[in-house]
Amino acid sequence: MFLKQVGIGWVKDVEIISSRQNSLLKERCKLHQKKFREKTGLFLIEGIRLVEEAVRASCLEEVFVEETLFSSERGQELFRQIEKGSFRHFQIKREILKALAETESPQGIVGVARQEKFSLTDLKIKKGLILILDGLQDPGNLGTIWRTAWAAGVDALFCLAGTVEPYNSKTIRATMGGVFHVPVVTGVDWLSLRRWCKQERFQFVAGDLQAEQSHFAVKYPERVALLIGNEARGFLTIKPEDAEVRVKIPLRNEAESLNAAVACGILTYEIIRQRTLFS
Repeated sequence: MFLKQVGIGWVKDVEIISSRQNSLLKERCKLHQKKFREKTGLFLIEGIRLVEEAVRASCLEEVFVEETLFSSERGQELFRQIEKGSFRHFQIKREILKALAETESPQGIVGVARQEKFSLTDLKIKKGLILILDGLQDPGNLGTIWRTAWAAGVDALFCLAGTVEPYNSKTIRATMGGVFHVPVVTGVDWLSLRRWCKQERFQFVAGDLQAEQSHFAVKYPERVALLIGNEARGFLTIKPEDAEVRVKIPLRNEAESLNAAVACGILTYEIIRQRTLFS
């Protein structure tokens, strides 16, 4: 245990981890691997912003801090919140924190968060807009789409087989906190999801460069399931005839295509603009 003045008063009762051989630290470092994330239902988060959102969403399990955290008022305030919470918190040296972190500057804090598992029956549809990702492979694209979904008020994300694992570190960082605010459903097969969408009155909309109508010329239905395919190969599981509405985003200057996350953002916000989902 330690007692130390850090600029915000006296910090008490924080456990110290002083060795890389600490058994808990070694277990948490395993979370860099997908199989241990799946086994434990936990994942690592780095930096003040992500830990703030995990606290806000009540998904934080543990937190590891070093002195750099206290160099900013925001870091100090975050630690105050952590002290009031029920999760364990540990003091470690900067060189040990680097064993947990994957970034060069984790801002003096790394957290362990809990994955939230959702099934089709768990979901609460409020806005009538969901995203279905079919074979998306780039972690940054998935994270950016997740972040956009949070900002746009999307009800849920669905990751079909072949889509990158949602809880890898690159995806989590790219969500900028969206991971804690938009449900993600994995492990659902397309036939079951397609059946559920039909029951819930969703209409499937997909981007298609060969479509006759542009994305801003179509009147979107009350409930939309926006389909996003693989970056290079398009849809891998979803059949072309499953998309009931096809739209194209006009391209200029002989550009062949858009990044998947950018295209998803453009289509998402056009649907919102038309339906005035924001109050």
